[in-house]
Amino acid sequence: MDSLSLSRQFTLESGSRAIDACEDPVELRRIAKMLLSAWQLQSDLTRHYGAQTLGLPSQL
Repeated sequence: MDSLSLSRQFTLESGSRAIDACEDPVELRRIAKMLLSAWQLQSDLTRHYGAQTLGLPSQL
């Protein structure tokens, strides 16, 4: 992931370390669900703005 900015690399490393340090399965599940939701939201927004850029109808 060398293409990430230094700020994003730091955020990624910080989050990775927090996950590695977590020993509570309930907390890890909460984090996983939060990341899954964020991933889906990002995917929807990317699809929406990609369609908008191409002049296609968006189904957001």
